[in-house]
Amino acid sequence: MKATELEIDGLVNIRDLGGMVTVDGRSVRPGRLLRSDNPKALTDRGRQQLMDVVGPKVVIDLRIPLEVDREGYELDRAVRLVNCPMTPQSGVNQAQIDAGMCDNLIDDYLRQIDVNGRYVAQALSIIAESQNHPVIVHCTAGKDRTGITVAMTLDILGVPHEDIVADYHVTTKNMAPVLERIRSAPVFKENGLADAPDWIFASDPETMRGFLARMTTLYGGAEGWALMNGMTADQIAALRESLLD
Repeated sequence: MKATELEIDGLVNIRDLGGMVTVDGRSVRPGRLLRSDNPKALTDRGRQQLMDVVGPKVVIDLRIPLEVDREGYELDRAVRLVNCPMTPQSGVNQAQIDAGMCDNLIDDYLRQIDVNGRYVAQALSIIAESQNHPVIVHCTAGKDRTGITVAMTLDILGVPHEDIVADYHVTTKNMAPVLERIRSAPVFKENGLADAPDWIFASDPETMRGFLARMTTLYGGAEGWALMNGMTADQIAALRESLLD
């Protein structure tokens, strides 16, 4: 089964990962882990829908402080917001690429789990705690930083790579309104993201497939990576126990 897309007014890339099936036949529990684009565009109706339909206890924001400050939002005061800032590693122009930033998303994602590894591990640790459920993970588009964090979570749970790839690719059809927001936001006009090349905004299957393959070669899988980056075996077990039926 695939993740369930939700209709929340103001969110265009939100889905519940419940129902995804592991290689040993277990299922991700619905209503526990969701992925999303930036909630900034939520309408009043959308905020109420979010509480009624999802009722999140924790929202993990993977954006850097500049994005949080300039493109922030407010949710119900019962929701705990946690910032795990993951700095993008791709160059948005040739000068940045020439200076050493990545010119493709696979390298960006691999560098993310290296440079920003402690924040990825922090997010996974929060997701592992059942008292934090339902938990929503988001960045700006709900594509790259969210995609990495969700992919690492699902890999630890044992979801097949091709199903992780398929979920990542769902963002492609939801990207147009997100891209419109990015192109028009002053903060992204200032930092160059609004004028970035098209490949930065893509969510092609080959990207996630390549990331998962190379991550597995380097670390033996997301569990191996997590144990090398501060998570304990008990936390890994808790992640599976809290998210799988």
